[in-house]
Amino acid sequence: MENNDLNTVDNEIPIVVPNRILVFAGHPDDEIISCGGTIIKYQALGSQIIIVVATIGLGGYAKNEEEAKIESRRKQELDMIRAVLNCKIIELGYSELSVDRDHVLEITNLIREIKPQVILLPHYSDFHRVHRNLSLITKEAIYHSSTGKAYGGSGRNWTPLGAYYYESPSCKFQYIDSSVFITVDIEKQWEKKRELFNRVYKSQSEVLERVVEWAEDTAILRGNEINSQYGEAYIPDTTYTPLKILLV
Repeated sequence: MENNDLNTVDNEIPIVVPNRILVFAGHPDDEIISCGGTIIKYQALGSQIIIVVATIGLGGYAKNEEEAKIESRRKQELDMIRAVLNCKIIELGYSELSVDRDHVLEITNLIREIKPQVILLPHYSDFHRVHRNLSLITKEAIYHSSTGKAYGGSGRNWTPLGAYYYESPSCKFQYIDSSVFITVDIEKQWEKKRELFNRVYKSQSEVLERVVEWAEDTAILRGNEINSQYGEAYIPDTTYTPLKILLV
């Protein structure tokens, strides 16, 4: 074997492809902004993607006269994402999200039913209350699903093989105290991620104008950290979840 062939083999990264990846989004559009490249990449590799959207996103309007139409527009956008990505989207339909027993029960049993090998979720220190509360609810749900029989869990235990917090405009990882970060190379997926957001989430163009700029700047920064053009960063949580699947 020639040296060039050896170098090619040495630079290849083995990938374990999860059967199912469960993505928790506080609002419609969170899934694309924070982990859209990873979703596109792993779906192409063969993972089934299931997105759980917790709230309707009723605050996603920039002008008061747009408030009456925002619910129907957000619904249409989710339908478009469902069609374009050809993935399952579960709409919980909450107008608000508090950390309580009913929400923990629903998310716990979703995890038991779907049996995801990897879960992507917001960080528990996120400044946005919906993101933060969704993270806390999901963390507790993973605990119940993995270790106990509460909420009708007898014979239904399920332990994911990887749980990852994603970065968001309201939770920038440079302000998070963590010694471990994992960056997914999305160089080949970035253009589709940006195109998807701009085409589907038109109602958010004014509300999230600076967010799109943040997403690109952050993707470039994360890409530089792994010698790529674009990347998406994650913090693994191994509290009740063994890290057996590494995202790359």
